[in-house]
Amino acid sequence: MKNLNLTFLLILFSLQVYSTYAQREISSVTRNSAYDKMVHFIPIPLLVGGFEMGYEKATTTKESFYTQIGYYTSKNGGMYKLKNGNYTDMNGLKVELQYRFYRKSNNYFKNVWIAPFMNLKTMSLKYSETITTYSYSTNYTTKTTYINENRTATTMAFGYMMGIRKSVFENIYCDFSLGGGIHLPIAGDNHEDLNIGLIAPYQRGVQLRMNLGFCIAL
Repeated sequence: MKNLNLTFLLILFSLQVYSTYAQREISSVTRNSAYDKMVHFIPIPLLVGGFEMGYEKATTTKESFYTQIGYYTSKNGGMYKLKNGNYTDMNGLKVELQYRFYRKSNNYFKNVWIAPFMNLKTMSLKYSETITTYSYSTNYTTKTTYINENRTATTMAFGYMMGIRKSVFENIYCDFSLGGGIHLPIAGDNHEDLNIGLIAPYQRGVQLRMNLGFCIAL
């Protein structure tokens, strides 16, 4: 619950920064020439045991190729501890590719974009549970069952994202996107158990997802 509160506060802070700088007087472009590349930092995964960064390379003044890599690790289960206290030892990996189409040249103060994406996500956790059952028909005898198993899920997804980018300083941008796509399990047996909507979709089907981050233009 504490991590959820921190995540919520971080989102509110990011939106407040976004709103504040949106109201200031600023040139429509942040510099005369378009940016060639950007380094992305996605802070929210840090609160749930993950680290994600991205690299964006311009192919034209209005198009770019974007790669995002994330690694998740936590002894106590990270974000899955919030979902179920029986999870421990989280390890996961995410790789995503996008090709972005911008409405304006990528040196503009505010811009919108759309991008088809493809990603691969894999997650592994230990699940432990003790189940005690009572039988009233046999003099109140009890039976204890111990569950210790490794739960895994690997999913490939295809879809599109729509985003808005706005400068908060000359070459630092806030990048927010929303979209979704088709998620197809390709390995593992626990996709439904490990599915977390918006943040970590693993379950088969069409699912919504979002992303919030900052990027430094170089």
